[in-house]
Amino acid sequence: MTEIMWDSEIYEKAADARTLASSAAVPPLADPRQLRNTLGNFATGVVVLTYQSGDSYYGVTVNSFTSVSLDPPLVLVSMQRTSRALTYLLERPFAVNVLGDNQLATALQFAGKPQDTHRIEWVGDDVAPRINGSLAYFQCTPWAGYDGGDHVLVLGRVLSYGQQDDTRPLLFYRGQWGALAEDAERGAGEGAQSERGRR
Repeated sequence: MTEIMWDSEIYEKAADARTLASSAAVPPLADPRQLRNTLGNFATGVVVLTYQSGDSYYGVTVNSFTSVSLDPPLVLVSMQRTSRALTYLLERPFAVNVLGDNQLATALQFAGKPQDTHRIEWVGDDVAPRINGSLAYFQCTPWAGYDGGDHVLVLGRVLSYGQQDDTRPLLFYRGQWGALAEDAERGAGEGAQSERGRR
């Protein structure tokens, strides 16, 4: 069985391609809320971008984050133009903290919903402050900013990174917070896929 690599490109023959009938190409884009809800069907991880201003540490929760390049090492976050954090992310080092499923309170804290009893444990170093206990982190310097409509696409060059192997990710799907399936269920799925691969 041929394995498909993530970085390979697959092209569909023009003769095999089909166009949806106009009746199937609905709904119209006139309803931004419905478009947003539909986009919410793509499950994502959750990250908090952290940076320093003066003597204080700040952060903002986002779920639009992706890897871009390994050489040079680049990652991308999409920020609303109205975000107060945007100016800082374009001009100073920042950290991308990938949250684990035990860090919901942290996600809410930096999403504008302060948790009165929750305290952030910071790790300060020479690049940018980061959140202790995160699933993974990438410390970056600004690389470029690009127009993304009502958002700005911020590319950061990764200077250092790390991860925890025993932590599971916090997920965001259809406007709700979630987590991966239990290990037993994942194991069953992996076994089934392995069996299919041997046929």
